Amino acid sequence: MKSALKAQRPDVLLTFLHQANIVGRIAGRWAGVPRIISGVRVADRRWSVSWPERLTRHLTDHYVAVSQSVASVHRQLCGIAADRMSTIPNGVDYESIQQFAPLDRSVLNYNTTDRILLCAGRLSEQKAPLDVLTAFERTVSTDPVRYASLKLLFVGDGPLRATLEKRVVASRCRSAVQIAGWRSDVLNIMKSSDALILASRWEGLPNVILEAQAAGLPVVASDIDGCRELVDDNVTGRIFRSGDSGNLAQVVIEVLENPVKTKALASAAALNVAMEYSWATCISRFHQLLLQP
Repeated sequence: MKSALKAQRPDVLLTFLHQANIVGRIAGRWAGVPRIISGVRVADRRWSVSWPERLTRHLTDHYVAVSQSVASVHRQLCGIAADRMSTIPNGVDYESIQQFAPLDRSVLNYNTTDRILLCAGRLSEQKAPLDVLTAFERTVSTDPVRYASLKLLFVGDGPLRATLEKRVVASRCRSAVQIAGWRSDVLNIMKSSDALILASRWEGLPNVILEAQAAGLPVVASDIDGCRELVDDNVTGRIFRSGDSGNLAQVVIEVLENPVKTKALASAAALNVAMEYSWATCISRFHQLLLQP
């Protein structure tokens, strides 16, 4: 990497993610790159991340975080001055997402009267899919007849898939739960679903929320870093206490039982994405940052 940087002689080196940040700032200094900027995507509190960041912070001229919460936590963990940190949120292609057509529900064995709760993401401890399943069971148990048409769809794969599959088989709601695995048509599925549930224990700024909001899909998200910046409770979506399946079930019921309000929240969220989180806005902010001396 040092040789490549010496040959290309960039004015600025911009890296993203922990390993690339460490390697990039060391190689960049050795190669004589004038300005080095490190991108921080997640507020990783593990010492194995924070200490290498602390030990090499003097090699970085500036940091750019994906959210205000990530910026704040990373600054505190690594002892970074406020004037060395900027925040530039992720962007999505809002106009392109508008063009995606809803997936024909029969492809996933659903019908037009089903109400689909979508959980899209990696099946890992971070995303807490077991919490979602537990909350779904609690929701249905409050009124099995009323919620007979309610479905839970997991889209994604990961280390918890086998565990989740076993839990589904043992669940009294097993006929209403589907694990579809990784799919390339997630945006089409969003257009056919009734709500997105994100139960993550930690996030930077989750793209899946931005994509769902741009697609007009109501969002129910955990009360954690990142999610709170995208979901203003009862304004652009709904928030529940992270790790509390009972509270999640309660919020899901409120979303299902108040369709007019839920639609209004989704509309407000879509407008917010169009105004604040477009790719054009994101690119413009990075362009301004990179042009700074």
